[in-house]
Amino acid sequence: MRTFKGYLTERFQEWKKPNKPAWTEGLSTMLFDLRNSGINDLPIPLSPSIFSRLWPKPTRSRVFHVTDYMGVENLARLQGRKKSISAFYNIARWTIEDGIRTDGGYVVELDADVLVAAPDDISSMPDKGGTRWITWKTIFSQMGQKKYLKRMEDDLNEFLIELIMQYADDPKFMPDVKKSWVALGKEYKNEKRILYDIIKDYFDGIEQVIRKHGKELHFVFTNYVGDRHLRPDPDSGDYEEWDELVVNNIKIIKIHVGPEFAPDFEEDDDIDGFPFKGWDDTGDLTKYIAQKVKKDLKKRK
Repeated sequence: MRTFKGYLTERFQEWKKPNKPAWTEGLSTMLFDLRNSGINDLPIPLSPSIFSRLWPKPTRSRVFHVTDYMGVENLARLQGRKKSISAFYNIARWTIEDGIRTDGGYVVELDADVLVAAPDDISSMPDKGGTRWITWKTIFSQMGQKKYLKRMEDDLNEFLIELIMQYADDPKFMPDVKKSWVALGKEYKNEKRILYDIIKDYFDGIEQVIRKHGKELHFVFTNYVGDRHLRPDPDSGDYEEWDELVVNNIKIIKIHVGPEFAPDFEEDDDIDGFPFKGWDDTGDLTKYIAQKVKKDLKKRK
């Protein structure tokens, strides 16, 4: 039997302080911030625990991650863990040099379980426990699969209404779900125990909705793994500089060092115990990545 403490550990992954619910501070801001676009801004957790229950067989793939030297050290500690990171199949050479959310210059070649794959940057947001989140708008519109998820938005609205009616002392803004949900977050901002219960019920509700639309959602989340081609913007014709995968359970295969930092490792046999290759030209590195991605794709067919 799963204990209550075990449930909490699974959902929120760690405790900040004894007898204090984890994550309520960070999630209380993210979950209730629907002020700009309403339900479109609703955050959806890319939770490995939820995904493994719904889709037990993971999608394993060779992927790449751009980072700096400190990021390489951090990745070593993440091997085999549920904590997720962003990765890619395609990337522009200048993005390797400049980085995305780090200084760049290093590309780590990985085998990993793919939770979500998309042909452009989906702006996944990590929480403090390593679970990444994306907005409903990203899933419904940006990932290009509207026809598969038309009914899911209605279910998301319905489950928000249920939480509002369950917890709000005075749901005065109903039937406006956006205003009512924002107001609920403000109402319990300083009442951590109730706020924690709301967040727990939010996870449960999201899992129920994902389960109901599991077949369609799994296709949306993983279809790009079998494609791996960047798509031009319908208006400008321009291509994105990188695609985005959310992955976990990583295994480091090799570290690739760009031309700016490669001379620093000329006398080294490895980097932190991992094989590496220094590159004189970033363009050659991008060609290598493309070849590896193509080879991995052929194995799947």
